[in-house]
Amino acid sequence: MAAVLAGAHAGMIALAPALVEQDSPGAPQIAAFVGLALLGGAAWFAAIGPLERLPPARVAVGAIFILGAAMRLGWLATPLVLDTDALRYLWDGALVAHGIWPWGAPPGAGLPPGLGEAGSALHAILPFAALRTIYPGTAQLAFLLAHWVAPWELLGLRVIMLAAELATLGLLAAMLRRSGQPVMRVAVWWLCPLLPLVLTNAAHVDALLQPLLLGVLLATLSGRGWLAGALLGLAAGVKVWPLLLAPLIARWLPPGARVAAAVAFVTVAAATLLPLATTLAAPDAGLSAFAVKWVVNNAPVSWIVALLGRDAGQVLRPLLALAAGAVALAVAFRPPGGPVELVRAALVVSAATFYLSPAQYPWYAVWFLPFAAMLGCRALLLPAVLLPLYYLFFALLSEPGHRAFFANGIAAVHVLGVLVMLIWSRRRREFRP
Repeated sequence: MAAVLAGAHAGMIALAPALVEQDSPGAPQIAAFVGLALLGGAAWFAAIGPLERLPPARVAVGAIFILGAAMRLGWLATPLVLDTDALRYLWDGALVAHGIWPWGAPPGAGLPPGLGEAGSALHAILPFAALRTIYPGTAQLAFLLAHWVAPWELLGLRVIMLAAELATLGLLAAMLRRSGQPVMRVAVWWLCPLLPLVLTNAAHVDALLQPLLLGVLLATLSGRGWLAGALLGLAAGVKVWPLLLAPLIARWLPPGARVAAAVAFVTVAAATLLPLATTLAAPDAGLSAFAVKWVVNNAPVSWIVALLGRDAGQVLRPLLALAAGAVALAVAFRPPGGPVELVRAALVVSAATFYLSPAQYPWYAVWFLPFAAMLGCRALLLPAVLLPLYYLFFALLSEPGHRAFFANGIAAVHVLGVLVMLIWSRRRREFRP
């Protein structure tokens, strides 16, 4: 596994300069990149069982840590691969650093004064410049820290996200010990080949969710309501969906800790979300546009839209949101148990949120991969192998028919693969939602 992972990542890193999205990369390079990603993912997936069973000896732990660190460090100096979200992170961080309200007018309204040549150069290539920022307060704080570390450079973002992953590594090991699960399952997560691509190269802010949500679970198990509530409010300030975990956490906390948890959660969530919420009524609100228009890498939604028309898609969106809320409430309704049951409940909510979302980007799998690794749930670790198929989208942009083939065909490989393995796993009683 180590040899295949190292070789696959070396090949992907070598291809990175030819895969800058703004340069319209060629289909052969994209196909080679995806093939290497699938190869590395398959090797990792095949090694999950042996990794879990490894004794946590010092030599094995050290070798695994070095391999995972090398996989990440190799991406630090690469250009963004088939992704542009980090450019908006750089922009928002620079605005905050210069005392400019990031939730104000979109970049397309004009270049604010005082940002210099670096700001002008970035402004010219920003994605979705006509929309206001979609990112709430915790994410904006991370972008500010990244700007302080390395102004206008991807390195600052990558350092912040790598720090979040290192925090996740420690918290995941602590949670595994607390729950009595094999501690070497932390190696399954650390060596997951999808993570260096989406969290180091692309520096997606979803990296921050992992330590925050693990911290929420640990604080809940310890009965520290104020800490669980505050961390959950910070997690909602990265991506809004962790609000769905509030009923679960309230259910599991001791009655005496719930008031403090509620006060801390409402206070922190309001601070991180209200500035973004004030933009929702604006015609150029990024979050509203995302909620209403985006359908990416979700084959079932694409099938419904293709069969029934775009109006069906608009009706479907609120129904999917209601379904995610129903799952969150159903999971919270179950009586509390031990640490394993809490992790399983968090896995069900986070995975359901992902699969009910009209947009299923590879980096969104970061929401549930730590929980899947903790439980050894192969079906929900499989997305880390199959989601790199998403990048074939960029090879099929030229023709509308090609885009439809991706949306209705290639995107289905991931979801059908996971569905088949969930059914098979349930029959073997390896995982019970």
